[in-house]
Amino acid sequence: MNKSQWPQEILCVALVFAIFFAGCGGHTANPVDRIMPGDENRSCNALKAEIAQLEGDIVRKNNDKDNRDTWNMIEFIGGFIIIVPWFFMDLKKSHEVEIEAFQARKKALMVIYQDKNCEAQSNTTR
Repeated sequence: MNKSQWPQEILCVALVFAIFFAGCGGHTANPVDRIMPGDENRSCNALKAEIAQLEGDIVRKNNDKDNRDTWNMIEFIGGFIIIVPWFFMDLKKSHEVEIEAFQARKKALMVIYQDKNCEAQSNTTR
């Protein structure tokens, strides 16, 4: 091997490793849309049900995030002993993105709920 090929080979190997390990950083976020077609036409009960579902989703995602943060810490510390756990750490912060999307959707539905005066309608039907 001549000396002019040596830096190219190192660059090639580094590029392969970078591409391979880029996929190891956790799962990609899958956020919900803040507004969906037909939201304005939904009934008060449907809005209230989805708001309750979003609250449950937010709690579940927060629990998942807390568990993932704990595992990240364990894998980080374990990586000092053997490097392998570092490859399984979730570094993409996808849980935060999804939680923020759920909260934004919940706020948007709350605005529609209030604009329709659903709270007053539910009080008069009791």
